[in-house]
Amino acid sequence: LAKRGYVLQHYPENVLMPGEKRATLAKSKGIHDLSLRERQIFADALKNNLLTVKTITGKDASAKLVASHRPVIVGEAPAPDSNNSRGRRWYANGRLDRRG
Repeated sequence: LAKRGYVLQHYPENVLMPGEKRATLAKSKGIHDLSLRERQIFADALKNNLLTVKTITGKDASAKLVASHRPVIVGEAPAPDSNNSRGRRWYANGRLDRRG
C-alpha cells in the first residue's frame, strides 16, 4: 500500500491488523491468523464499503508513507464502551499505535 501511495481507512476495530500476532501463534500467518468472527467482520466491512482506500498524491506524501512517518492503515474509532479512546494506526515498518 505504502509504495503505491495508498492509505486504508476505517479498518475494523476488532480485527487483527497486518503483522499483529495472535498470542497462541509463534509467527504471523496473514489472513489465516484471523478468527472466523474476525473474517466475517472484515468481509462485511468490504461488502458494505466501510473500508476506504485513499490515494496520497505527491512524491513527499508517498515517501512519508514508505518511511513510516504517516500511517498506511487507519482503524475505525473504538466503541464508546471501549477502554481505548483512539483508533489503531499501522505503519509500513510494522509499528502499531493507538493515536488515531
